[in-house]
Amino acid sequence: QSVVVATATLLLLSLLSSSVHVDAFQVLPTTSSRSRSGTSTSLYSNANVTPRKKKNLKSFTRYLEVECWKQSELRDLEPVLQTVSDACKQINRLVQRAQTDDLYGDASEDGTAGEINVQGEVPQKLDQLCNTILLKAFCGSSNAICAVASEEEDTSRGCDTVMGDNAFAVGDYVAVFDPLDGSKNIDASLPVGTIFGIYKTQGNTGSASSDTETRDNTFLQTGRRGMVAA
Repeated sequence: QSVVVATATLLLLSLLSSSVHVDAFQVLPTTSSRSRSGTSTSLYSNANVTPRKKKNLKSFTRYLEVECWKQSELRDLEPVLQTVSDACKQINRLVQRAQTDDLYGDASEDGTAGEINVQGEVPQKLDQLCNTILLKAFCGSSNAICAVASEEEDTSRGCDTVMGDNAFAVGDYVAVFDPLDGSKNIDASLPVGTIFGIYKTQGNTGSASSDTETRDNTFLQTGRRGMVAA
């Protein structure tokens, strides 16, 4: 009987020692070995380590779709914002190749001093080129924008005059923009950017391009009343 008790005791001690050994082994620092792909992988994982959450990445196009779906008042502007996004990418490529494509300097073709604009500055080649790109982007993307005002021009313009077609004279919004803010800093490798805002037209008419007074009042709204700003 004593032999049986001794045997049972030894068996119990062996089981306890093995369980302690397993628990202790799990908290040891993880060791690594080379996997078949050649990368270092962990043989044992710590139960206390929480897995990393994947970042919720999405493209600008998808972000725009979701936000315009959430806010019904912005749905008419979705094609406009998407086209402006593409125009900004084009402007970015032009800025990067400005020196290679000889886009520095005044806009005058004969090399003489160009005309002074309303800001008291001489228009630059790159300014005018970027201005044309944004004019076409705002007016030609849809029938939402009826008039535009650019920092490079003295007065606002209706989209029918920009596109040369009366079909673009309708719309419930106007756009204001500076196509290339800080363009004089390009040759010094300083930051530049595009600034724009979109406002809803004032008055009962759907077209602001045919009514100069209504159009000007729309452009003179405060920034708080803007629909989009970037």
